[in-house]
Amino acid sequence: MTDTATTTAVRNHSMDLYRVVALLFVVLGHWMAASLTFSDGAFWRDNPLVDLPWTQWLTWIFQVVPVFFVVAGYASAVSWAHRSAEGGDVSGGGQEWLRRRLVRPIGPTAVYVVFALLVVAALFGVGVAGSELDFGAWAVAMHLWFLGIYVLVVALTPVAVALHRRWGKWVPFAMTVAVAVIDVATIGAHVPYLGWLNYLLVWGMLYQLGIAWHDGTLCRRASIALAVLSAIALALLVTVGPYPVSMIGVPGATVNNTGPPNLALLALGGVEAGLVLAAAPAVNGLLKSARAQRILVIANDNVMALYLWHMVPVVIVALAGYPTGLLPQPTLGTAAWWWFRLAWVAILAVVAAVELALLWWGRRLFSAPLPTVAVPIPAPLGEVLLFAGTVAIAVTMSVFAALGFAPDGRFPVAASVGFFVGVVLVALAPTGRRRNRV
Repeated sequence: MTDTATTTAVRNHSMDLYRVVALLFVVLGHWMAASLTFSDGAFWRDNPLVDLPWTQWLTWIFQVVPVFFVVAGYASAVSWAHRSAEGGDVSGGGQEWLRRRLVRPIGPTAVYVVFALLVVAALFGVGVAGSELDFGAWAVAMHLWFLGIYVLVVALTPVAVALHRRWGKWVPFAMTVAVAVIDVATIGAHVPYLGWLNYLLVWGMLYQLGIAWHDGTLCRRASIALAVLSAIALALLVTVGPYPVSMIGVPGATVNNTGPPNLALLALGGVEAGLVLAAAPAVNGLLKSARAQRILVIANDNVMALYLWHMVPVVIVALAGYPTGLLPQPTLGTAAWWWFRLAWVAILAVVAAVELALLWWGRRLFSAPLPTVAVPIPAPLGEVLLFAGTVAIAVTMSVFAALGFAPDGRFPVAASVGFFVGVVLVALAPTGRRRNRV
């Protein structure tokens, strides 16, 4: 998910740092929230957000996915502008550009999904209990929703850029109004299903901010104003309004700020976006050294792998530590429990480091973009298939994230078929198109 299209002269190193830090915070948040216990031969999951309600405020720190989407919008705008300058195929939707942008995250994701499904199939074969398999297979799939939305907003980049060039700052403003209207309909009038549009509107609006930042439309003063106004709105929404404090879904809550995302999450994203964009010039000043930039390159080359595979260490450590009694099980909320949270994260970090080393050793498989296949089809049909494949991938990854790789202890045949059909459609590239560097 890194952008290698930019040249050294124009590269905004603060965006590279923000991308890495955002995903690291998401990983740490998932590890901290993975509070497991083992009794009577079965695993159980405690939820600190339910049993310790004050911890819901901590989600404001760890819910930094909005920053990633802002950075993604910026990176796509840079790459799009770069291709325009080189005379690339930016007309007609920029099909080749889109395919090259999409195959980078889809390739490693497909490898991860295949690996997970093969493990699930093998466990079925040896007779692993359905409930245990259901839980473990959900734990290693729940984070894939993010990648599903990501590929969808990337696929809509030509539309987003065209809208920005035509209406500028009015585009994110209009999207914010649309989110508010949908919230009124879903939360106030209880209109079903309409809220799912906010998955695209909320994350797409943050992506749009990155595009606006790229061409200077969203200047430093505007970024500060965005942060301040968003902070005021956020405070009102969670105090006077009907929105909960937690920026992660809490079981039993009447309103969920993330599923689907709503105005409260968008306000938090506005605060984060305004702060990081306003600080970008100063951050760039701190990243001038060649050493800092080398570290950023290494981090960006590995952060996708870490995000995809970071829940696997949770399963490994839990299976190795809890049934054997090697790991303690202090009572939730006690001082011992909090101290063990730190030890738990440290153990997972060590296992993840070993995992990343193995993934780097096999990077030709685990980090390779999805290969494309040239087929003799018309370019317009190629565009249709590309978008259809992207939608299929986005939908099926959302299904995996919600239900896991073994819903109710069963193999997910329909979702698996849908995912691989989507992958194939994205990989089909019409012949006769000039191959351009991204």
